[in-house]
Amino acid sequence: MNAAVAVLLAVMNLPAPAADANDPVRVGLKWLAAQQKVDGSWDTLNNYPTAINATAGLALLMQGSTAKDGTYAPHIRKAVAWFEANASDDGMLGGRTESERYQPHYSHAQALLFVACAYDVDDDGDRRARLAKLLEKATALLIGRQSPGGGWGLGDRRDPGGFDRTDTTAIVLQALLAVRKAGVAVPTKVIAQGFQFLTRATNTANGKLVYATSGGVAPRGEEGLWTLSADAAATAFMHDGARPLVQSKWVTCASTHTPAQLQMLNQFRRHGSSVLSAQYEVARCAYSLGDNGHRKLDPDARPENLLRWSSYRDKLFPLLKAAQLDDGSWPDNNLGSAYITALTLIILQLKNGYLPAFAR
Repeated sequence: MNAAVAVLLAVMNLPAPAADANDPVRVGLKWLAAQQKVDGSWDTLNNYPTAINATAGLALLMQGSTAKDGTYAPHIRKAVAWFEANASDDGMLGGRTESERYQPHYSHAQALLFVACAYDVDDDGDRRARLAKLLEKATALLIGRQSPGGGWGLGDRRDPGGFDRTDTTAIVLQALLAVRKAGVAVPTKVIAQGFQFLTRATNTANGKLVYATSGGVAPRGEEGLWTLSADAAATAFMHDGARPLVQSKWVTCASTHTPAQLQMLNQFRRHGSSVLSAQYEVARCAYSLGDNGHRKLDPDARPENLLRWSSYRDKLFPLLKAAQLDDGSWPDNNLGSAYITALTLIILQLKNGYLPAFAR
């Protein structure tokens, strides 16, 4: 607040205005942008540059800047250029490091999600032409590697002993749906088979998804994980077509486990990265549902398990803001502060609605 304004308010005996509710976001974005290196990347722990760069780029896009215009246009241009420079001839955008080569489909899909979003809101003709070609190759690579069971594994489907994984399939579908929203063709059959795979991987008794399947068949007797339900539910909300009937079970399952997770965020430094990765997906579900969508989706859900955007936001956002450090970042000892800060900023900016892939 300007010093002269503060003096005037004191003389008039008026209270100072409340702090801008967006201050944590503004300070966080400023910190995140300042961490970008000359080559367009961000530092990472455990050697996952693709995931960190894609997530950081999304956080800047969600502020409303594009590669052409806005406060963070220079940073977004550099991030896009990094992915262009590191793309393989076959269109692979991830798997550049030893850590990522173990699961190239996952990192590739994260990169494709960012590039598709950057392309979708850009209006620079030359850059769009380049990115369109990159998106087509990167999309064709994923389509060609979909397994006969409809899912995706860690790497090439021809790898011996490979399994289709629900977390990989969810992020791949998110990337393909973002690509389709951006105007790049993706066969309807590919999307449908992906959701069919996620449906088969669901434990219908509790709505949880199993971690992996072999030959498209889920192991018998396996309970599954609620975090995978959150992944699948958020993915389904990106789909403009018919959504799986089991989506209601995914949402209710994720919502049921969320209160305990939010309690863990009181110790953000200890639990932040593990909890927030799941809450990122839950937050996207809550935003998509609004305050009444869950009841319409699952009329039988218990009142205490209903996921409502306003009440969920009012519980989560104060926890996130309280954990922010003085420099504007959020702490993480797993993948690094740049990643967890970007992930937190995406959640805090969902209401902006600037990106078609994340819109209601």
